[in-house]
Amino acid sequence: MAESNHIPEDVRQAVEGVRPAADIRLVAFSDLAPDGNFGEQFLALADDRLLVFSSDGERPALLKDLPFADVSKVEIETLVGGAALRAVVDGRREDLISFSHAMSDAFGRVRIQLDALIEGKPLPEVDERATRCATCGLFLGEYTRVCPRCLRKGATLRRLLGLTKPYTGRMVLIGSLMVGSIVAGMVPPFLTMLLVDRVLTLGTNYHLVIWLVLGLASAGLAHTGMEIWRNRIAAWLGARISFDIRAQLYERLQWLSMRYYDHHPTGTIISRLTQDANGIQDLLAFALPFLVVNVVTIVAVSVVLLAMNWKLALIAMVPLPILFILVRKLWRLLRRAFHNWWYRMRRFHGLVSDALGRVKVTKAFSQQQSEIGRYQFRNDDLRAAGVYADATAGTFFPLMWLIIGSGSLLVWYFGSMLHMYGGITLGMIVAFLAYLAMVQHPLEFLGHSTQWITRALTAAERVFEVLDAESESEQSRGEVELEEIDGEVEYRNVGFGYEKHQQVLKDISFKVKPGQMLGLVGKSGVGKSTIINLLCRFYDADEGEIFVDGVPLRDVSLWSYRGKLGVVLQEPFLFSGTVAENIAYAKPEATPEDIMAAAKIANAHDFIISKPDGYDEQVGERGNRLSGGEKQRVCIARAILHDPALLILDEATASVDLETEQQIQEAIGRLIEGRTTFAIAHRLSTLRNAHKLLVLDEGRIVESGTHDELRAKKGVYAKLLDIHRRTSMVGAIDG
Repeated sequence: MAESNHIPEDVRQAVEGVRPAADIRLVAFSDLAPDGNFGEQFLALADDRLLVFSSDGERPALLKDLPFADVSKVEIETLVGGAALRAVVDGRREDLISFSHAMSDAFGRVRIQLDALIEGKPLPEVDERATRCATCGLFLGEYTRVCPRCLRKGATLRRLLGLTKPYTGRMVLIGSLMVGSIVAGMVPPFLTMLLVDRVLTLGTNYHLVIWLVLGLASAGLAHTGMEIWRNRIAAWLGARISFDIRAQLYERLQWLSMRYYDHHPTGTIISRLTQDANGIQDLLAFALPFLVVNVVTIVAVSVVLLAMNWKLALIAMVPLPILFILVRKLWRLLRRAFHNWWYRMRRFHGLVSDALGRVKVTKAFSQQQSEIGRYQFRNDDLRAAGVYADATAGTFFPLMWLIIGSGSLLVWYFGSMLHMYGGITLGMIVAFLAYLAMVQHPLEFLGHSTQWITRALTAAERVFEVLDAESESEQSRGEVELEEIDGEVEYRNVGFGYEKHQQVLKDISFKVKPGQMLGLVGKSGVGKSTIINLLCRFYDADEGEIFVDGVPLRDVSLWSYRGKLGVVLQEPFLFSGTVAENIAYAKPEATPEDIMAAAKIANAHDFIISKPDGYDEQVGERGNRLSGGEKQRVCIARAILHDPALLILDEATASVDLETEQQIQEAIGRLIEGRTTFAIAHRLSTLRNAHKLLVLDEGRIVESGTHDELRAKKGVYAKLLDIHRRTSMVGAIDG
């Protein structure tokens, strides 16, 4: 989008060519051409006309011209590979402009603005966080500040090295051991040259043999000892840095917004914490130290070879330019291959994590073969990517070894020629070959390191993407600390969509006084749970404002606010541990007496003490050793112990039978006294005593009032009551 004072000159000229001296109120650019291929179109609202132009030619061409007054609604239709902005004109839908999914959020904001203008409201201010990279213009995800196109490997490596700052002393020690190891490793070829020239060739000076052999043994022991010491320190350092990275990642994940989790599968996140963190450990603990050692070794040995015989040294280095050209050509190919492999590995982990999470459903519907088929498809996709990456590496490295080995052949040939003419000794040839062998191994490692370092840097990019993602605290920047909450809540013209171009809530307005109970009623998918999600501030409203005690919720510190909420979600969740630990989760300092009192209020005490271990009973993974009703009552006890000022019950009785529901109703009746309560329930009997009911349909409030008032209206709520009555779900609600 572009504001009127930032409209490109060619766009302004195109619009004025159709509407001279027009007031251009809105411009939005698309990344697709009219035929669906990548290109560019733009939409402009000029005076009272909606104009769409194609920008692929030398001059923008007008594609559509609609009177804005005839447009009754603007919609976004999701298509294969993209989406389209559509206008409803006289009951028919008119396609305006198409765009890729990368621009869905941007055109979601366009739709919000156009809808406001259609309803006669002023052009609203919308969230204009950067969706493009400031450097290259690439569209970025809403939840990352990392541009993959502009990300530089050098910058990633420097940032990785920054993780070693707390361990500078150990890094210095590793560097010192590296230098000592290199020096010790360069001594044997020199002693070998003396052994050949002064002992084996002349056949005298037996005492020198002893000293040379002792020198070789000492150099070997020193080299080995320093290598072992360095490797042990590097192993500790790598593990420690990996520990630090995992700790930072996990802490960051705790603060990321719910929108981030909506767009990132669990398996992908787990992969960042495990495989990617380990990849960074390998890089910092092993790959980089070896890289430094080998580079220094190559430089040092090259200097020694040039000092011994510069002509023969230059001959030995003839294959190096060919090797560097090969590495340069294949580096990008290898990097692309391993990026592809990591991407498929991430999808593979996501599939496995998702499948294991729904194993009961899979068995219940006998879909094991279907799941096996999906797994085999992903597994085969991963196999193909791995074969391509490894085959590429398997082609590259033998070629590299052949080129490196050719240097020894050149030394043998030209060294022999020089020796025959007295230009070089036999010992020098042997030493030359030994030093050359010392260079060949580092060169081979440098070739391998392209694969190793590429994997590690790719992993680092994914880790930093999480660390750089915007957290809730960064998005909110709420500074108002609420010491106490009275419980007055107001929604004022609130609109929201999990995808900004698909609204779930539309123009929601209501007010709840302190201590009142508000019931939310409606069919599934009309936005009841979304209202709760906004109140918990799992998400921020796209439009309008939410107030708590007269303070905009956006301005309230999340830390201070959520500490005063009590939540019982539709799907009860317990973690592995005892019943007591689950109840005390929101209040770890609670005494056993406090835990027991909360359980009694929640009517959970009787079933808890009937367990073999009572409050010390293990609930199992996700509470699978308890029934649905038992889990729900433990969750209610948890909320009671928290003693919240605002209580949220999202289908709190959805998982219980009628007898258990009655017990929970008694508990809720005691719990809501003096608290503002938001409640959702499909069993309308749960809400008959609410101070106010809101009936939602298609994201809007269509009715509001008490149970008796809404029943008398004979509207949507009355129809819902009739449906429940006929299906025997509300029992004696009219009694």
